Amino acid sequence: MFQRLTDKFIPDTKETSSQYRARIGIFQGKISITVNSFLFIIKFTLGLITGAISLIADAIHTLSDMITSFIVIWGFKQADKPADAKHPYGHGRAEYVATLIISVLLCVAGIEFIEVSIDRIKNPIISEPEWWMVGLIFFTILIKEFTARYANFLSSKIASGLLNADAWHHRVDAISSALVICALIAGKYGFTAIDGWVGLSVSLLLIYTGFDIARDSVDDLIGAPPNSDELDKIRKIALSVDKVLGVHDIIVHNYGHDMYVSLHVEIDAKKIAAEAHDISEEVEMILKKQIGVEPTIHIDLVYLDNPMVKEVRNKLESISKIDKRIKNIYDIRIVNTNNHNLILFGINTPLAISRGDILELDSYLQKSLSAIFNAYEIRPKISPIYKN
Repeated sequence: MFQRLTDKFIPDTKETSSQYRARIGIFQGKISITVNSFLFIIKFTLGLITGAISLIADAIHTLSDMITSFIVIWGFKQADKPADAKHPYGHGRAEYVATLIISVLLCVAGIEFIEVSIDRIKNPIISEPEWWMVGLIFFTILIKEFTARYANFLSSKIASGLLNADAWHHRVDAISSALVICALIAGKYGFTAIDGWVGLSVSLLLIYTGFDIARDSVDDLIGAPPNSDELDKIRKIALSVDKVLGVHDIIVHNYGHDMYVSLHVEIDAKKIAAEAHDISEEVEMILKKQIGVEPTIHIDLVYLDNPMVKEVRNKLESISKIDKRIKNIYDIRIVNTNNHNLILFGINTPLAISRGDILELDSYLQKSLSAIFNAYEIRPKISPIYKN
């Protein structure tokens, strides 16, 4: 049903994925504004008739949802703006900012509910709503839950944290209204303090939801590392190119829906410059075609026939079998010049490894290899797993 509704109003045309994504987000924002406007009028009117502060507060909460819906629209419109001189990577992270704003508003609303609820617990007020009023509030809950599920569906469809936050906002409002119904019914039978305790429960739920949403948006703004599935997919695609021997130092930056990737590709050192360039071009082309990114490729030359390279690799692999800090070994090179005799190589470590462990591992590797290759300076390059 949700898919048919989406296809009817937002048909998937030949436009870019980012444009389609923006249209989806703006459409959901407009739905939210329409729904919240209608429900605010109902709740506020009933609140004035019954005199129930919990119902009036719930109406104000619905009104605040309208503000978040405008923020949803703003976030997607900003994210859809093309790159410019001041924002060369586009405006995709505006979506994270909008999500953070929504989470802050949820927390603020929760704090305000706490104050009102405590006052209602101390000073309960008798209210006697009619049953048809309770039924009308229940109807608003059904509308809110439907809107929340649709927003969650669209969130999954375009992988949007902003729409996920909006869905939670609708669901919290539905839960809030359900608790208000409980309070109104309890009030009809003389349990007037229930109104305040219900408001307090809603307040804590709002604050918890706000913090939960804020945590994810802050991680995205600061720059969360890519997950292992993303790294494995990029690596497999690059390795599928003929004459690519290895891939490492994959770095991923996300700007909303846009992703920028850089990676090192290992090829046989016997290849001439023109061949190396062709290989890097092919890697770029296949990554752009399959996952829609324009990567930056660095070519590392691998000396497959050098017996010393093989000896160094064998030693490092024997160390890695007993040292869990080593996840990957790559880019082993031997440099022999009039001024330098160097052994260079790369090591990937777990993401959670401390700076002290990295320094200790660096020292350990240098000592272990120096004992065998004492005429060479050992220079390991140690990187965390997210650059694997």
